[in-house]
Amino acid sequence: MKLAALPGEERPRERLRRRGASSLSLAELLAVLLRTGSRSRDVLELASDLLKEFGNAKGLSRATEEEMLSFPGLGEAKACVLLAALELGKRIHSEKSEPEEGLPWEKRLSSLAAELSPEEREYIVGLHVRRNGTLITSDVISYGGPDGAFLDVKYLLRRAVRLDSWGLVLVHNHPDGTLSPSREDRMLTDYLAGRTKMLDIRFIGHYVVANGKHVSIPLPGEA
Repeated sequence: MKLAALPGEERPRERLRRRGASSLSLAELLAVLLRTGSRSRDVLELASDLLKEFGNAKGLSRATEEEMLSFPGLGEAKACVLLAALELGKRIHSEKSEPEEGLPWEKRLSSLAAELSPEEREYIVGLHVRRNGTLITSDVISYGGPDGAFLDVKYLLRRAVRLDSWGLVLVHNHPDGTLSPSREDRMLTDYLAGRTKMLDIRFIGHYVVANGKHVSIPLPGEA
């Protein structure tokens, strides 16, 4: 249904104010964020077409910047609003009721295996660890596309130094579902082991996650 066909009090923004955001459908929530339509479609039609293209909220959350920007009628401003809103939702979802600080780092690794496995693009996460094995914090260092992500090693190490990390764990997912480390994964592991040693930080391990599981990449000198 077109927005113009709805009575004023039943339009998404007005109903949100009267009944709350939970009263709106997914298409109506998108319409509130988009604010206006395109030349050929009003805002509700544009929102509905987005859902037809990406399927549902989870599908939208996995859309890349390029996919959003290339969607007909969306434009840069609307695409940026949606990308920002979806990223905010991801960050809220990632906040645990149990405080992350003080958890054993192995427990955070297990939760990351579950969180990152469904993702269709690669994420790189750093776990900063105290001497007693508990977590200081974990950071999403980078994310890319289905074929890989760029890691800013200097940023990762600066972060570890600022947090006074005793140890560092690196975790990344393989969107294709394979647990086997690539040649690049092994090279990065060797490189980080050397760089962290120079800073007197213990490189605890580098893990690949997929399908809810994780596997450790051997460190230099390990079998």
